[in-house]
Amino acid sequence: MGVKVKTSFEIGKQLAVEDLRQSFDALYVAIGAHSGKMLGISGEDARGVYSAVTMLRQIGDGQIPDFNGMKVAVIGGGNVAMDCARTAVRLGAESVSCVYRRRQEDMTALAEEIEGAIAEGVIMETLQAPIEIETNEEGSVSALIVQPQMIGLYDNAGRPKPSKASSSTRRISADILLIAVGQAVDLFKEENIRDKIGKSRVQANAACQVSDLKGVFAGGDCVTGPETVIKAIAAGKVAAANIDSYLGFAHEMTSDVVIPRPLLINRQPCGRATIAHRSASERKNDFSSIVCEMSEREVKQEASRCLRCDYYGYGSFKGGRQAKW
Repeated sequence: MGVKVKTSFEIGKQLAVEDLRQSFDALYVAIGAHSGKMLGISGEDARGVYSAVTMLRQIGDGQIPDFNGMKVAVIGGGNVAMDCARTAVRLGAESVSCVYRRRQEDMTALAEEIEGAIAEGVIMETLQAPIEIETNEEGSVSALIVQPQMIGLYDNAGRPKPSKASSSTRRISADILLIAVGQAVDLFKEENIRDKIGKSRVQANAACQVSDLKGVFAGGDCVTGPETVIKAIAAGKVAAANIDSYLGFAHEMTSDVVIPRPLLINRQPCGRATIAHRSASERKNDFSSIVCEMSEREVKQEASRCLRCDYYGYGSFKGGRQAKW
């Protein structure tokens, strides 16, 4: 389609953001949230302590660590934490514990991810707040010290808030500690850009425009914080349409595919097909897909459940627009 791609190119070193702005009529920032957050407790700089984001990225790049015979503790209760825990199992860990300061039902990970992790042998250490990382004489992690919690009043987000329980601290042995408590945006170093683009996230409106920087648009995790892939794709669509308008055009997307008008009689309630999974004893030994393929009949039924958002509404794809693209 004519898109030029430049890889191994570091913004700020090889070219400044301001230079990019001067070279192009519009700039779209979609840098994601690729930096792992840390806890701010003593011992985080010990050997064997890793950011979940860093570890998963290295594995994706083919750098596979050896966890054979090791005790692994994962801090966090989201999908990334479950990814780390289930990955550690597959890397041969002797034991894997998931340490979370709230209850299991308060975890932000998908229910099927939690169930899958438990089925594969991950121990859920809930209502345990990390307070210190214990190290040995060599400077390597040897244990995670946690303070038992008790659940209490609901917070402003509608979740019951944990607080310190009247119990002594606990020691969870660990040779490897993976921290999965969230992701941060690695923003640009240029001060004149940072002041206008945002401190911790890029500040953009519904049309993906960065208010204080003319011609600059942004979307995805660098704006919303860690979110789903589909929301990042939606932001890309929003930005593309609004950049088109900003440049003075009014292009419309066209397609040679003729899509039939939906019929209301086709909207019969229908349950979602249940996807079969390989047994936990089998799948935990490899990195192959854990789900089994749907049958042809299941695929056709799932396709028939389409809500036809293309016809009935635009949902999150509006991006400040009230009409078609």
